Amino acid sequence: MRTTKGEITLQSAIDELQRMFRLLNKTYFGGELERPVIAILTDTTSGAYGWISVNKVWSTKDNAWFREINLCAEYLNRPPELVVTTLMHEMCHLLNIQRGVQDTSRSGTYHNQHFKDVAETHGLIVEKSVKSGWCITTPSAEFTELVKKHCRAGCFKLERAKTYRDGTPKVTKTGADGKERTVTRTKQSSRKYVCFECGVTVRATKEVNIMCGDCGVTMLTPP
Repeated sequence: MRTTKGEITLQSAIDELQRMFRLLNKTYFGGELERPVIAILTDTTSGAYGWISVNKVWSTKDNAWFREINLCAEYLNRPPELVVTTLMHEMCHLLNIQRGVQDTSRSGTYHNQHFKDVAETHGLIVEKSVKSGWCITTPSAEFTELVKKHCRAGCFKLERAKTYRDGTPKVTKTGADGKERTVTRTKQSSRKYVCFECGVTVRATKEVNIMCGDCGVTMLTPP
């Protein structure tokens, strides 16, 4: 798909991920993998580089259904071999799903020996995290060379800012597995202010001097 000069788009990244999926499927899986929808969406897991849907969640008008492989937008602007490693990580899950092999537990967060075995025979180096099992994947020298040879330069140059749901920047820290984790925010306490003339109330996260615009009186915290 051709884009207008100056447009800000993720199309080149999605096109390249689809192209690399086809190449990796042919090279490492003998074409065994079914075709998924490849998406780039925001991280809802506070640190995952990507995920795959166990169920088929996308459909066409003629009722064809597809699973989803997503690469998180917050981690897209990394070296191509690392972005494609995330893609391959999810492709290994896809192979196990198709074969009926359960390679994770704890709602998909803990990666077991079945995942390790498949990933290590498909170009990845696998290390263990205390919390999430055999989930840390990095590219082997062979895999890195393949990506550098075939992946088009400049496709992964955008990434989304890491934010909380209200749009404010996330605070992160690096975990034991080397990945960034979002620091959970504590809920702010609020104060209730009441106009004792008309009964209208407002809340504030700090002590304020506020007046009721209708009654012209200072609003106070109730006893």
